[in-house]
Amino acid sequence: MESLLELAKGIIHTYGLPGIFTLTAFEQFIFPVPSEMYMATGSAAGLPLSSILLAVAIATPIGATIGYFLGKWLGHPVMKWLFGEKRLAKAERIIKEWGFWGVLLMGYTPFPFKIISWSAGIFEMSFKKFMLAVLLGRLPRYLIIGSLASWILATKFYATTEMSAVILGLIQGLTEFLPISSSGHLALAEHFIKLPSSITAENLQAFDIFLHAGSLLAIILYFWRDWLQMFKEMIHSIKHGGWRNTLFLKLAIGTLPAIFAGLFLTDALTGDWSRGLFAIGLFFIIGGLFYLVAEWKGKRSENEHVSLKKSLIIGFAQAVAILPSLSRSGLTIGTGLISGIRRDAAAKFSFLLGGVAILAATTYALYSLRHGTVAWPDPRFSLIGFATSFIFSIATIHYLLKFLRKHTLRLFAAYVILLGTVILAYLV
Repeated sequence: MESLLELAKGIIHTYGLPGIFTLTAFEQFIFPVPSEMYMATGSAAGLPLSSILLAVAIATPIGATIGYFLGKWLGHPVMKWLFGEKRLAKAERIIKEWGFWGVLLMGYTPFPFKIISWSAGIFEMSFKKFMLAVLLGRLPRYLIIGSLASWILATKFYATTEMSAVILGLIQGLTEFLPISSSGHLALAEHFIKLPSSITAENLQAFDIFLHAGSLLAIILYFWRDWLQMFKEMIHSIKHGGWRNTLFLKLAIGTLPAIFAGLFLTDALTGDWSRGLFAIGLFFIIGGLFYLVAEWKGKRSENEHVSLKKSLIIGFAQAVAILPSLSRSGLTIGTGLISGIRRDAAAKFSFLLGGVAILAATTYALYSLRHGTVAWPDPRFSLIGFATSFIFSIATIHYLLKFLRKHTLRLFAAYVILLGTVILAYLV
């Protein structure tokens, strides 16, 4: 892929707009490098964005048409020979009924569109419906992402010290519990917000402790009844036995994988590379695709019970979230769905489990702060961040639980996939 990307850059630098036009057309049916890369490269080379968008807008339906008819004239006979006419006819009925929505949805994602254009022709989807889906899905994606990558991400926002604390606290409060990754959004803020010179990298490392402390306080206060019930169960089990179904044991078992990952894998998985834009964009997209799979696998989940086995499985998902820009809440809620737990029940267990993990991480961070391995931040800066994080954390928990009773994770999947694609396009 890297060599193909270099080839595409060379073509654009040599031929300009005709090169972007040709590459975009080829990307619709054979070339693997996404067209957003061509748009960002052309913009960085000084080509007018309006001209780039026009070239892409014209090339996209042309390339999609080529892919469609290649599938129809070449792929269809091959599939018929391989699988037989009856099986192919069954697939065709599905594509003719749902193909429009599939093409429309895939047009907004980084999924290789050449597979879609060929498949539409192979299974003889209506060409008019196919082209309408391309125009409604593929073109808006290019126009939106190309514009964002060229205009918004080209400059940095300059903030005062107090404003920086509010912005970072707001990001932490919203994204710690929304399945869109707090670590990824905080890292993005560091890239695209020009912080005052008084705020150093060491200050931010310590400031992160106060941001998470705000989220931790929100979890403790919002779920105080659950915590109180947990301690009552724990005291009862000490006196009379019967640990197996206690919330305490479930949270303890679910936290073990995260503790192991934090102690032994942090240095390997959270180095400087993990805060780079490529890693952030890539893992945003991976997380979004996982949400789609989780919703597909768990769409009939009605069970509220979280067993010990499911607690451990969800705990492993939480441990995986140590990777950059993978949302802890998103992975744990999604894993709960796949395990057969109802969406809002999975979210509640995710928040409680996250509270234990945040408490452990905050305790360790405060220990490091006390022993001088991390620099103390400015008290006012920290207090503003803590308060903002707390307010938005408690609001997010409340409204997200209500949202997930009636809605799915697909909206968040679309957001992180789109954001990840914008970031990767910006890097070219």
